[in-house]
Amino acid sequence: MSGKQGTPEERRRALAARQRGDAIVIANEFAEVRVSRVETRNGSRLLIESPKSGQWVTLDPLETEALTWQGPQTFSAMIGHPFGPLIEPEEE
Repeated sequence: MSGKQGTPEERRRALAARQRGDAIVIANEFAEVRVSRVETRNGSRLLIESPKSGQWVTLDPLETEALTWQGPQTFSAMIGHPFGPLIEPEEE
């Protein structure tokens, strides 16, 4: 999200203001997420928010489709390394 203006919370609020339709909340005893469609200047995105942690991400259609290419091991690795990237970003 580098190069964007405002704090992460300001950016999240700006995205949430452009929500289209109703959000979907899915939850179990381990997690709760809120998924909504938002419109950006570059098209539709999914805004996925975790109310408990305050973490959020937007995914474009290709990033969302890429989730379908993953196997259970990828998701297990993500769950095993919470609140951090699987691949460390390169320094600028």
